[in-house]
This record gives sequence, structure tokens and C-alpha cells, in this order.
Amino acid sequence: MKKTFVIVALCLAVSLVLSCTGPGQNGRDASARAASDTRNVTFVLKNLVNPFCVTVREGAMQAAEDFNINLTVLTPIQTDNSEEMTQLTETALARGDMDGYIIFPADSVAMVPAVRRVYQTGIPVVLCNTYVRPPDPNERIYHSFVVADNWQVGRAMGNALAARMGGRGNVIVLEGDPGAQNSIDRCGGAREALLEHPGITILASQPANLNRAIAFQVMQNLLQTFPNVDGVYAMNDEMALGAVEAIEAAGRAGQVIVAGTDANRDARQAIRDGRLHLTNDILPYQQGYQSVAAVARLLDGEEVDRRIIVNMLVVDINNVDETAN
Repeated sequence: MKKTFVIVALCLAVSLVLSCTGPGQNGRDASARAASDTRNVTFVLKNLVNPFCVTVREGAMQAAEDFNINLTVLTPIQTDNSEEMTQLTETALARGDMDGYIIFPADSVAMVPAVRRVYQTGIPVVLCNTYVRPPDPNERIYHSFVVADNWQVGRAMGNALAARMGGRGNVIVLEGDPGAQNSIDRCGGAREALLEHPGITILASQPANLNRAIAFQVMQNLLQTFPNVDGVYAMNDEMALGAVEAIEAAGRAGQVIVAGTDANRDARQAIRDGRLHLTNDILPYQQGYQSVAAVARLLDGEEVDRRIIVNMLVVDINNVDETAN
């Protein structure tokens, strides 16, 4: 059974190599790809189900065209599966033609060994969105990290939610993937900001794995346990929209203020419709684009900042049409 799983995973990797080549490289033959100007970069992305990740990929593909990168985007068969992401990384490394490597991990600890192996070969390593955290904080296993400041994202959303609630009321926090540093930081920043308001009480903080369907179920259960909920902060928009659907199903539409993060298309429309109240645009397109740009500069021998911070913007009904991912 395990052999079958590995074969399927490797077949997927091969199919994705064929289908996800950068826009500027489509139609190139083998001899052209072997030319000296070709830089082969592998981007291991935790999924292409979440709209945020889809937009990250779009930005990465555009940068690949702009910087003459032959980009291969690989995703696991099972969404956010770190074991498969490790296999995809090791297979790409074993091919021997990978010049640069980007990782958007689902878990900040599980990917450490694979990322370390790539780094130790001298291949430029860029982290996108989510930190990869070795046991020794002084160990260096990457060259650059492209990210929004997730602690400050959480703080901004905690403060915006508290302000919208008039500084009083009961809040539920929906966490993301338990092992992902971006979710840990957003949750920490949000809790810190919310608890600075004496009239705010956090009733519960529970993971919903960045998934709309899971968030719907989690929120349904929490509404039964805590009928006096006034506000919800979800670490991403998919969970926020799942919470909105659960609130509506409970007959409480318009009674609970809901905030998310990502500013994806569905969230923006929900804000226009008055169903969602707040989100945060953390520029997923730019995160993907800047990750590929950082690898390109490293391959050109340029110095690249250890940490590249993209901007963020709290989005509500007043500015929902001013920016777009």
C-alpha cells in the first residue's frame, strides 16, 4: 500500500512538472531548457484549493515570466500534507537540475529536514508566507523569507474587530493549521490586541484548519455552547465565510461581527453584501511574485534581504473596491 502511495505521489509530481512550467517557457524544447540562461526553480506549495494559494501561484508564475525562470509548482495530492511535500522536495532535489527552491509549508516544523537538505546543497532557498522553524533558532536553513508580518496582521484585525464592537462583547477566535507559524502569530497578535480592551472577552479559541466547511461545523458547535457571541476573528477568509454561514444557519445573520484575513474575491463580495465585516489584504499575489523574484536575484549573485515584508491593509465596506489581490 505504501509503495502504491509513493508511486502515485511521484506520478503527480511528474504531471505537475509538465503542466506548471512558467509562462515564459511554454513550448521550449529540451535543448533550449539546457541553455545557460535557464534557471530551474521548484516551488512546493501546500495546496491549490485555498484561493489564497491560487493567487500566490499566479504571482509566482508572472514573476517566472518576468525573470526568465523555468518554474515548476508542485502540490501534494492530499491538501496540506507535509509528508507528501517532503517527498516532492526530495524528488526535485534528486533530479539534480534544481537551481532554486521555494516552499510554502503547511507545518513550520515538519518541513525542516527537507528544507535543511536543500539548503545544505547550496541551492538558494526562499520561504513563502509561512516560516520553517528548526529546533535551534540560530540554525540557518533558508536565504530569504517573504511574508506579511503576521503578528501585526493579527493585532490589526483584533483592534479593528474590537473597534467595530465598540470595545465590548464576546469573541470567538478561529485558528488555522495548528503547526503553521503564520497562524500561530496571527492568533497571538489578535489575542494580544483584543485583550487590551477590558470590555472584550475571548470565549473560545479553536482550530478550523483554514477550511470553510470545517469552520462551518466548528462554528455551529461553538454557537450552541456560547449563544452570546458578538464577534468572530478567523485567521483566514475561508474560515470567516464558514463562520458567516453557520451564523446565518443559526438565524443570527447581522447579529455577529465577523472578521477574516486574505481579502479574497468571495470575502470582498461578502463585505459588499454586508455578510462579512472585515478582512485584511496581505497581498498573496505579491508574496508569490516576490518569492520568485528573490530566488532570481540570489541566482544572479545579488544580496537579498533575509526577511521581505509585504504590506497589509484592513479592508471593510469603505475601501473594499479600492484594492484587489
